[in-house]
Order: sequence, then C-alpha cells, then structure tokens
Amino acid sequence: MAQKNGKDITPPVGNLYLTGFMCAGKTSAGRALAKALRRPFRDADSLFVKASGRSVAEFVRVEGLAAFRRAEAAIAKELAARAGLVVALGGGFYPSGTRAPLLKKSGTTVFLYCPWQELEDRLKAARRGRPLLAGSWEKAAPRAKKLYETRLPCYRRADLVVNVAGLNAEQAAAKIKRSLKL
Repeated sequence: MAQKNGKDITPPVGNLYLTGFMCAGKTSAGRALAKALRRPFRDADSLFVKASGRSVAEFVRVEGLAAFRRAEAAIAKELAARAGLVVALGGGFYPSGTRAPLLKKSGTTVFLYCPWQELEDRLKAARRGRPLLAGSWEKAAPRAKKLYETRLPCYRRADLVVNVAGLNAEQAAAKIKRSLKL
C-alpha cells in the first residue's frame, strides 16, 4: 500500500490523475500507464477538443481563458463521476480553482515533476499550437518559466510527486506504478 504523509494513496478503483506543466509527459506516460494497468485512458485536452469542436488555442483566442477554465471545470466533474481511469490533465487544469479537491475525492493525483531546464528543451520543440509560447522564444521562455514557477506549489500538493526527468513514457509509467505499489 502506497502512503504519503501517513495517508493511504493506493487507488483501488479510483481514477489516477496525472498533472504537471506543459510537456512534462502527462499524455504519453498516461497512455503507457493505462496500458500497463489495463485501465481506460482519457486526455482532458482531447475531451475538451471533442466537446467544443475547436483546439484549445482557438477556443482561448475566441472565447477567452475564463470560458476555457469553465469548460475544463465541467470536464473535471464528468471525470470525477467515473472510476478506474488514467487521466492526463492539461497543464493548467489542476492548479485552477477548486478542481484539485474534486479530483482528490475521486482518485489519486500524481504530479509529474520535471525540472525547468529539461522542460525548456521540450517546450522549444513543441511550441506549435500553444498560445503561451507564441512569438519568439526569447519572449515566450520567460513567460513560460514564470508560469511554471507559479504553478509548482499547486502541483506539489498532489497526492504523489514523481520525478520524470530523463525518462521516456514507459519508464515514467513504470516509476508511477512502482511508486503507487500497483
């Protein structure tokens, strides 16, 4: 049984929610973890795109960030009503509003920690379609780093923190599985 601060965090049938900054590997590790655990996988951003018919970037550009966060809150409620899922959350999903307590009630939250130096390299390679990273890298990098540093304390409140630096998706999934003693 996995524990953190004396609390049992072993998810018998509850959901496993993977959180972390952009490019931390939530989706790829989530898919690998779901396969290893034989659980269904859901990606919150993909659910949003399917429901809205627009990319996150387009929706935010047209409707605004507040409308996007409201739509995410509805997705959080839908996910929390399910059981046995592995869910990759969007980078701002967990730190926004009252979602963290809702998610913790329906499962176990896992923060995929990746140090800024490694994230910066990943972000440079995956800038397309990410509004925060629009424009020159010299301007985007400080914005991204500031957001990363702002969100870090929220992410660290997850039930489990797993350092995924230098790991591929399968290695990250195996480390999460070991940490949860599944």
